[in-house]
Amino acid sequence: MIKKYFLFIFSLSFSLFACGQSFEGSWTGTLVLPTVKLPTVFEFTYDGQWKGTMQSPSQSMAKLPFSAIEADGDSIHVEVRSFGIKYSGKLSSDKQAITGQVQQGSMRAPLDFKKGPWKSYKRPQAVNPPYSYDTVDVKIPNREDNVVLAGTITRPKSGGKHPGVVLVTGSGPQDRNSTIYGHQSFKLIADYLTKRGIVVLRYDDRGVGQSTGIYTQATTSDFGKDALSALNYLSKQADVDPKKVGVIGHSEGGLIATILAGQRVPSLKFIVDLAGPAIAIDSLMVLQSEAVMKVQGKTMSAQDRALIKKNYEIVKSKLSAEEAFEALMANMRAVPGSQNVQFGDEIGVLVTPWYRHFMKIDPIPFIKKINIPVFAAFGGTDVQVIAAPNMESLTDNLPRNLKSIVKVYPGLNHLFQTSKSGSHLEYGDIEETFSPEVLKDMADWILSRD
Repeated sequence: MIKKYFLFIFSLSFSLFACGQSFEGSWTGTLVLPTVKLPTVFEFTYDGQWKGTMQSPSQSMAKLPFSAIEADGDSIHVEVRSFGIKYSGKLSSDKQAITGQVQQGSMRAPLDFKKGPWKSYKRPQAVNPPYSYDTVDVKIPNREDNVVLAGTITRPKSGGKHPGVVLVTGSGPQDRNSTIYGHQSFKLIADYLTKRGIVVLRYDDRGVGQSTGIYTQATTSDFGKDALSALNYLSKQADVDPKKVGVIGHSEGGLIATILAGQRVPSLKFIVDLAGPAIAIDSLMVLQSEAVMKVQGKTMSAQDRALIKKNYEIVKSKLSAEEAFEALMANMRAVPGSQNVQFGDEIGVLVTPWYRHFMKIDPIPFIKKINIPVFAAFGGTDVQVIAAPNMESLTDNLPRNLKSIVKVYPGLNHLFQTSKSGSHLEYGDIEETFSPEVLKDMADWILSRD
């Protein structure tokens, strides 16, 4: 559940102020952050007026327009105003590269481009039309927050009533396909389940793709409201059996599924929890940091652990964002290089509304109140939601239900790909999108519901 700091999935309007034509064409680069590498593609055209698009192929294949472009000689500036993202760069003398910096809020990072198209990933499990089932694009209202979610329902062509599931994504702004590094796991899951006779609803996160709302102002609680709106919408579909409707959530989405089940939402009849946290989030994040360091050949010292725990105490406090930021910087003072601007930008992520809310969540009280069947799966090599402590907490706290299954899949990472190390840095290099074994187990279990 490592938070993605820069995620390029937007719905934008376009305006333009430019001159010069040296930036025409496709440009590819990689945004390197502490926890993730994001391929990034800019495309510019000029026909008397500048036009351009931004694409993050690891998250979506959609090409989305900039809200502003300014080009002057060898300098260019583009903006995505709705997300507070700016990029400024300079063209090389041979006009084959752009060197620059991207900024979102207080965070800054270098981002350089080379001229040329992006080379696509090899994804053998990719799902492409024609489909053997019906697909319908839908709009789902969340009236409480005045948000409209854009989604897709896939339904079997056969008549009668079918089980139905809503897919809920993990952390970071994600489209309905849960696109990351060219993998579209939710589209694959929807395809497999629908072919097995299950109606599936997946949707763009609020503020992402065609959904309305502002993603950066939302918390896990807000995303839970979105999931509930989608669940209630699906339950009312004519071809869905309201007694067999559930939620499949991955990572933070699994946490949301757990919370909804613990709240005993009437329309929710079962949940599938894919690598969802089952321990307090602040404890989870300490274990995650330790596991990530381990796969990188490093060891977390007692001093490192104490420093991290103190940071999380500050994040969870009632201090204002400004006060919390100052306290975090003071706590990190002994770390070499911790007082420079770039480090301060990284610390700023810890005081965002989503992160502060997320760190306060403890799923255990919700788990103890669940009275519906649960299928929970964990990846044995997962370094983000480590299998052993989360499985133990879930089995210890989940009320006994003979229909529930809690299972660890050896050799699978956080995305349920086959992986020896489980490192998050390998997600894009692995060709497998999602384990066929887990797909089959999920479908079999859902279809066995009474």
